[in-house]
Amino acid sequence: MDLLKCSVFILVCTLAGAGAMAGPRVQCSLNPISGTEWIPREVSIHFSDDFSVAEIEDLAFVVPVVAKVERHSATSYAMNWALPRLAVAGNAGMPGPRFRAVLNTSNLKMSIQAVRKGQDGLPPRGSGHCKVDQGLPLLAQNEG
Repeated sequence: MDLLKCSVFILVCTLAGAGAMAGPRVQCSLNPISGTEWIPREVSIHFSDDFSVAEIEDLAFVVPVVAKVERHSATSYAMNWALPRLAVAGNAGMPGPRFRAVLNTSNLKMSIQAVRKGQDGLPPRGSGHCKVDQGLPLLAQNEG
């Protein structure tokens, strides 16, 4: 698939998924804890109504991606996602990073970890505070 077709495909998938995200939107400001590579400074998370998926966009790449969401505890959700190859084209030949984040809904804190296949040492980690743009009661009270 050439670059133009791939770009159109990603755009269509993004626009098609945008309507399904009708749950709350959360904005998080993150700081690196260990290592700075791949830890985004700002992340926007838009949950689906049933909290099974979320659309995540970070300030650095500005490429919305779909994340799998699972209830982590009574007050937190775990999210897993990867950046598309187009977003990390400057690192040709290297696999893109995968992210795992946990959002605590009781104190609106997030922790994040970036893992890259073949990476040496400890993966970069970060944490920060979040604010809910809409639907806090839905987020805090959702039973999954």
